[in-house]
Amino acid sequence: MPPSGVVQPEWGRMQSWPGKHRAGRSRQHMPPRTTPMEAIMGSQNEVFVARQPILNQERNVIAYELLFRDDGSGEARVSDGARATAQVIARVFGRLGVHSVMGGCAAFVNLDAETLLGRGVERLPKEDVVLELLETIEVDEAIVHRCAELKHLGYRLALDDFCAITPAYEPLLGLVDIVKIDVLQLDPDALERLVRRLRLYPARLLAEKVDTTERARRCRALGFDFYQGFHFGRPAAFAGA
Repeated sequence: MPPSGVVQPEWGRMQSWPGKHRAGRSRQHMPPRTTPMEAIMGSQNEVFVARQPILNQERNVIAYELLFRDDGSGEARVSDGARATAQVIARVFGRLGVHSVMGGCAAFVNLDAETLLGRGVERLPKEDVVLELLETIEVDEAIVHRCAELKHLGYRLALDDFCAITPAYEPLLGLVDIVKIDVLQLDPDALERLVRRLRLYPARLLAEKVDTTERARRCRALGFDFYQGFHFGRPAAFAGA
């Protein structure tokens, strides 16, 4: 549950997503591949889901990142990203119900390349989710096309664990709604330079892995839009009904 005194989240169903950018329909169509999501969606396997809060500049909880755990300890022990994502989706958007888990907040759902290119993504309610592209994705033409396709369908996209602007990622920076910057991987000067460069793009910036008061203070001074990390809240694991 959000901390006491927290106001209604500004996202919720987020029909009016701030800075929303729609990409045009691509002329080429590459049919999505089948992934483990189809096999797991609707399954009755017992899994654990953790959620970590994401806060805005006023320190209000406006979203949660959903994480898969193979037990109730809150520690990540999953090596198969596609399986982890499919388990989270099956659990939260199937048996538990997104509103009972999220309490009206948006859900950040991690996607690896296999899941992103698969057919199960469109089963997710676009008004309730932000599709978070994991840093392990190797960006190529197929990935950029798929992201443009999902944007055209009305989905919101986020880049995870971002540390540097590279030529491969530049096409995505014009598509995504959120860039999550891993503040642990950058020294203060490098972080300031990256934030300054990213302000040239339409995406809003989220400081992740903010684990101390000093890092939180530094990120606030840089004007981040959103915040996530142990300083604000650890992932809370729970088992479903």
